[in-house]
Amino acid sequence: MSTPSYAELKKELVTALDIHIDLLKDTSLIDPEHLDGIMFMMRSFGFMLDRAPKVLLEEDPEEMNFLMFQYYSLLNELKHNLLLNYPNTTLQNRPLIEVVQIFPTTYEKDMKLWWEQLTGLRVDDSKQTMSLDID
Repeated sequence: MSTPSYAELKKELVTALDIHIDLLKDTSLIDPEHLDGIMFMMRSFGFMLDRAPKVLLEEDPEEMNFLMFQYYSLLNELKHNLLLNYPNTTLQNRPLIEVVQIFPTTYEKDMKLWWEQLTGLRVDDSKQTMSLDID
């Protein structure tokens, strides 16, 4: 597996931003009973995508790699949290987990491998922790 190019990651990031903007536009009615889960999801997207404009402007491939590794990790964590804490919460009559499934994950495994090779840390797929391989 090779690290995706800056252009490939940029396209993926722009797709994620576009989906997020569409999601914000399409939230015309929110059931008050579901507000906690929706707010949690939106705050999570804010953390995931916060640095995106700066990284896109700087055109720094290393920063893009860090951003996309963070995006994939936090998106995966969001999915786990929604399943555990908000399994019945809906937005526009769609479960939140279904809403977040549309966000792209094309290079998730590549960026995980990039991070592991860069840091020597292993990212555990079953939980959002990192472990050291000490031999």
